[in-house]
Amino acid sequence: MIVEITTYQVAGNVTQDELLLASKAFNKDYCSKCKGLVSRQFLKTEDGYMDIFLWKSKEDVEKVQKTFMQDENAMKFASLINSNSLTMKNYEVLESSKFNN
Repeated sequence: MIVEITTYQVAGNVTQDELLLASKAFNKDYCSKCKGLVSRQFLKTEDGYMDIFLWKSKEDVEKVQKTFMQDENAMKFASLINSNSLTMKNYEVLESSKFNN
């Protein structure tokens, strides 16, 4: 499994409420259709936002990263992001544990 962590700031005068609505649409119209995508968490950071994606395989991540810019629904969400602030990193999951707390 692969964890993809993407950090970014919003473009221009985009509000958090606007970004949250766009995030919900992004989940429904784009993420839900991505092969191998297990989950997405959308977080507020000290200076912007973060997405944490969990993927089944490196191949799934690479395929989506190659086609992201051609997808209309993905670009609707991306248009709200300051592209100069964008960072994206992938990490291989070595071990995972679940707890019932």
